[in-house]
Amino acid sequence: MSHSEFHIRLFSEADLQRLHDIRLAAYTPVFASFRNTTGPEISPVAHAGAEEDQGKYLDEICQPGSGHTVFVAVKSGEIIGFCSYSLDADKKIGEIGLNAVDPAHEGQGIGTAMYDYALAEMKSAGMLVATVGTGGDESHAPARRAYEKAGFGPGIPSIYLYRAL
Repeated sequence: MSHSEFHIRLFSEADLQRLHDIRLAAYTPVFASFRNTTGPEISPVAHAGAEEDQGKYLDEICQPGSGHTVFVAVKSGEIIGFCSYSLDADKKIGEIGLNAVDPAHEGQGIGTAMYDYALAEMKSAGMLVATVGTGGDESHAPARRAYEKAGFGPGIPSIYLYRAL
């Protein structure tokens, strides 16, 4: 899909429900992976309410004055993806935050276009470095590939460990 087949615009309040729909569809395999990885003893505690927590976070970052900018990718009048970013003017670092592409539109360059848009906005705001965080599990492999395609790297590996008490 060429970028000319969709456009990017800033988020508006009327978009919020569609962003939640995309978020749920895109992150369902991620939360399933987390629960599968941590197992039946840990996951009901460690990941209880993960979807709801992420939903509340999306609500927060979409609020004016949150310190985040949220924009959407639109094709034929339908939102097919969203991306957020924030800026640290003191450190000159921009960070891509919560983002997702509707799984029905994956693999069509939408994520790359959204990241390119965010990076251009960061650069025009005077940022010198851009960061993005993602998981190291298999469910995050598509996100890692998309970030690398957008030019991100090198990365610092990290792991989050759990222990039942």
